[in-house]
Amino acid sequence: MIAALVTDMIFRSRITATAGAAQVTVRVVGQLEGLAGLLAQEDLTLLIVDMERPDAQAAIRLAADAVPRPRIVAYFPHIQTELSQVAREAGADTVLPRSLFVQRLPELLTPPGHESVLK
Repeated sequence: MIAALVTDMIFRSRITATAGAAQVTVRVVGQLEGLAGLLAQEDLTLLIVDMERPDAQAAIRLAADAVPRPRIVAYFPHIQTELSQVAREAGADTVLPRSLFVQRLPELLTPPGHESVLK
């Protein structure tokens, strides 16, 4: 399962549309409690975090401490580069400026060992 903590409605739509085209399901989570519930199910493989969320750092730490641990991808506005360091220090595996995140989204949503259907 893939989860996303996303602030912006446009990005939420973009992520879910790309996931649909890639034939994967993304659950958009609104609160840390919802993320904790998904982590407890033990089938969360990828977490996408918008670093503009006030709870982004806490969400990354929560996921980084989970067993099994999902892959964590965080993105940030290119003008807020300090958020990149915050995400890395919290435990994100991949940290990208928003524009690069959008370009790589089909690849990021493809499970490791699978070929993207969105080429």
